[in-house]
Amino acid sequence: MKNLIILSIYFALLFSSLSSYWYFYNNYYKESINAFINSPDQDDLYEIVDESDRYCEQVYLEATRRREYSEIENAICWDLFAVKKQEELDYVTYMLKNRGVY
Repeated sequence: MKNLIILSIYFALLFSSLSSYWYFYNNYYKESINAFINSPDQDDLYEIVDESDRYCEQVYLEATRRREYSEIENAICWDLFAVKKQEELDYVTYMLKNRGVY
């Protein structure tokens, strides 16, 4: 009886760890992490054709973690900022999980 309880706890822990493993390696998280890693830097801004996207990327690079976004910047770029913040959160969680911290 004791072995059965220990065995069931072992399998529960095994399956829970595997489900969290696959959670971070599905296509959504791969795409999100790769998008954050490959996001444009200051030198890549001139390659962006769309003016509003270029402006939003420039504001994101200049303002993130340095100052608050202005109301105009939030009105124009709120959707891009939300996507970028989620990509960054996915990347940080992925890296912490790989290092065994999270």
